[in-house]
Amino acid sequence: MATVTAVVQNVQIERGDDDVRAAAIGNLKRATIYFDNGGVAVTGVSSVDTLDLAMATAIQNKVRNGKTVTVRTASISQALTTQTNAGVEVTHAGFLTAVSASSISLTPKSDGYVTGSTGSNIGASLTVVRPYAVVCAYTEA
Repeated sequence: MATVTAVVQNVQIERGDDDVRAAAIGNLKRATIYFDNGGVAVTGVSSVDTLDLAMATAIQNKVRNGKTVTVRTASISQALTTQTNAGVEVTHAGFLTAVSASSISLTPKSDGYVTGSTGSNIGASLTVVRPYAVVCAYTEA
């Protein structure tokens, strides 16, 4: 089992009435983080790897306001899609094996988003057509 560090492709801060008073826990802010494997193989079948995303760091690097981000909840909102050399697109779902106040760990799956789903391998040389996306709610202090 190996840990592969996710490469952040984009962070989209979702705007709305959430950005008025960020001090209270009830005033959650939202972000969508797009990421992929960065050309590193992630095995989801035999010796299961995890793709780890430092969500709090990604948000802090986007906002750059000097505040500490604490992630309160997260969910996969888009599966990763790769393309083989033959032009065949393969979709990789995922299962969140760990969610903390700053990061997530994702195991690639081929047929679902739950622990019993079939594992999926993301090859190092495959072209990423569409990255994973995770939507999260967070607070700042």
